[in-house]
Amino acid sequence: MIERYLPVPVWNNMLGKWDPTDFRNGQRVVTWPTDFEPATLPVPEYVDGDRVQFVRDETCAREGVVRRVFLSGGVYGPLESVETAIQRFYLDAENITYIVTARGHDHRIKGWNILGRFVSRERISSILPMRD
Repeated sequence: MIERYLPVPVWNNMLGKWDPTDFRNGQRVVTWPTDFEPATLPVPEYVDGDRVQFVRDETCAREGVVRRVFLSGGVYGPLESVETAIQRFYLDAENITYIVTARGHDHRIKGWNILGRFVSRERISSILPMRD
């Protein structure tokens, strides 16, 4: 029987790249599919440790910290080619999911629900001069 599973790309913040992760066997890093070029993957707008403001189910915004970033992956259908599955799972930036921890709970958030990133006063003052 043919293996019809694509590893889940998980953003490695330390290396600044995606790691192909097999969630079926203890979240281990595996190899990319044959003839796939990981450089074609989209780059996430937010990364682990970013403090963000987001909207989930309600109209009020919440703030939280990004804890994990990943793309879709997993089992694909018997009639679908690996190239089609890669196109569907990996190459669309809208498939990026952010795990954001807010008020002690993890939330699965898509990029369009994130309103922006919070920047500390120290970081702002190093970029913009202080006004008198």
